[in-house]
Amino acid sequence: MPLQKEKSRIIYEACLGKSVRAYQWQELKNQLVTARLPLTFDNLRFVAKCKKVAPRKVITSHVLNLVVESATDLNGEIKGAVLKDYLYKKCPSLSKHKFYRAFRSIGISYRNDRTYSVSELGEVLYKLFA
Repeated sequence: MPLQKEKSRIIYEACLGKSVRAYQWQELKNQLVTARLPLTFDNLRFVAKCKKVAPRKVITSHVLNLVVESATDLNGEIKGAVLKDYLYKKCPSLSKHKFYRAFRSIGISYRNDRTYSVSELGEVLYKLFA
């Protein structure tokens, strides 16, 4: 369920832990609309987590589309080896170091035989595609 106009900004700022300027909020809102992501609590919390993970990266609709597309392709739970193959097919220029570093920066250890849920991989996917 989409949130009210100003309530969504307050929720985003609360999840982020700091206030954002009006033009920053407007730009983020435009990127979410372009990526066809409604302003729901879960989406705002996810974007705030992504901003915390990669604070210097600009949140673009292209990256959000890649994350959403990957999440729908990898729905449910997925083995690490299958995830690795999928990501290397999706982004062939991805280096081995960047792959492992993305997991480490989120606080998740990567194993080929471990099963990951898509909800815990959201920030990892963002970090890889940003």
